[in-house]
Amino acid sequence: MRPRAEWITHIDELLRIVSDDLWERAQRRSHPAPEDVRLKAGNKPKYLLSGLLRYGLCDAHYTITDAKSYGCSSYHDGHACSNAIRVRRERVEAVLLGPLNENLGNPDRVARMVAEMEAYYLERLRVLEARDVDCPRELQELSARIARLKERLRCGDPDMTADELQAAIDRAEMKWRELQSQAAPGRSLSKLFATLPRGAELYRRQVILGLSGDLNAASKARVFLRKWFGGKIRLDPLPDGGLMAHWNQNVAALVDGLGTCGSGGLLRAL
Repeated sequence: MRPRAEWITHIDELLRIVSDDLWERAQRRSHPAPEDVRLKAGNKPKYLLSGLLRYGLCDAHYTITDAKSYGCSSYHDGHACSNAIRVRRERVEAVLLGPLNENLGNPDRVARMVAEMEAYYLERLRVLEARDVDCPRELQELSARIARLKERLRCGDPDMTADELQAAIDRAEMKWRELQSQAAPGRSLSKLFATLPRGAELYRRQVILGLSGDLNAASKARVFLRKWFGGKIRLDPLPDGGLMAHWNQNVAALVDGLGTCGSGGLLRAL
C-alpha cells in the first residue's frame, strides 16, 4: 500500500471539488500564520483610523497588513481585488490627522466652525419650533433608549461594537438636548457654543494621545473621527501608484457629527 501522502496525489482529477489555489487561499483565511500582525491586536482596534479606510474600487477595508502599513483587505485575504498598493501608517495619519490637529488647535478656525454650526442649529431649531412636537413624550422615549444603549454598552452586545454603541448614545443624547433646548433655544445654544472651543481642544488631545498609543484615548477619538470624516475615508488609485483620500469633513462632529464640507488629501504608496 502506498503511504497516505503519496496516495492522495493520485486521486482522480474528476473527483476534485475546488482547485489547489482556492483551497490554499481558504486555509490562509481560516488559519492565519502565527506572525500575522492582526492576531496581536485581538478584537479591539489599536489605531485611530481602523475601520475608516476603504478602497474606492472594491469598497473593501484598508487594514493593517504588517507592522508599518495598510493594505486592501480584499487583496491580502485572497486576491479577490487586484489592488496591491500599500501605504505606511505614519503617512496616512500625517496626511489625515495632521491638519485636523492643526485646525482644532487654531482659535480662529475653531471660531469659524462655531459660527457655522450656530447658524445651522438655529435654523434647525426654528424648523422644530414650527412643528407640533410632543417634547415630553419624545424626551421620555429618548431617555429610555439612552438607558437601554448604555446597558448594552456595559454588558456587551453581539451585534454592535463598543464604538458603534457609543456613537448611538452620543446621537441620542444630542437629540435629547435639542428637544430640551426648545423652551429657551437662545440661552441654551449660547451656553453650548461657548463650550465648543474647549471641546475642540479635548478632542485634539485625545487624537494626540491615541497616536501615542493610549488605547483608552484612541477608543474615544475613533468615535469622534468617524463623525468628523463622515463615516469613511475613500482611497482611490492614482496613475503614479499612489492613492488619493476623499472624505466628507463634518465640522459639526464637535457636537453631533452633522454638517458637510468636501475635502481630500494625497497619500503615497510604499
